[in-house]
Amino acid sequence: MNEMKRPVSIHLRSIQQEASNTELFRGIIEAFGDEMELTAAPEEEDTLLEIRAQGTLTRTEDGRISLSYDETELTGMEGSTTTVTFSEADPATVTMLRYGSVTTTLVFEQERRHICVYETPIMPFEICIYARRVENGLTMDGGDILLDYLIEIHGAKAERTRFELHVTPTEQ
Repeated sequence: MNEMKRPVSIHLRSIQQEASNTELFRGIIEAFGDEMELTAAPEEEDTLLEIRAQGTLTRTEDGRISLSYDETELTGMEGSTTTVTFSEADPATVTMLRYGSVTTTLVFEQERRHICVYETPIMPFEICIYARRVENGLTMDGGDILLDYLIEIHGAKAERTRFELHVTPTEQ
């Protein structure tokens, strides 16, 4: 197989805010309409995570692009590797694979709900992902991915996340 790989610099920015469990998947569009957009400046009670990392951007012969990087202590997933992957033919469906200290496969498809399992050292738990918005402009020359989604951790906690990746190729 003929793969193309290139080292990249990654700027990851994530804003999380608590969401109401009762509103999360009942009337989801109405409950979180555009008037509740997450802003560039997070509110006091929001959680902002911003990291820079080195990673690898790969394009396979069958037209899949994958971005892989190691998680850090800041994300709470040290010892895990994250791979964000999609087909060039369908860039609006993004899959995030994590393996290592935590293991999961999260699927982001605009206006679709996916149930996933998160494996942790303590125990596995079920989560629901609803992607409000998926914007994917990542190519082998770099680019951006925006995932704006709601996540429910098996009835215990619900939050909205705006996850932004900016990828820039680096010198080899």
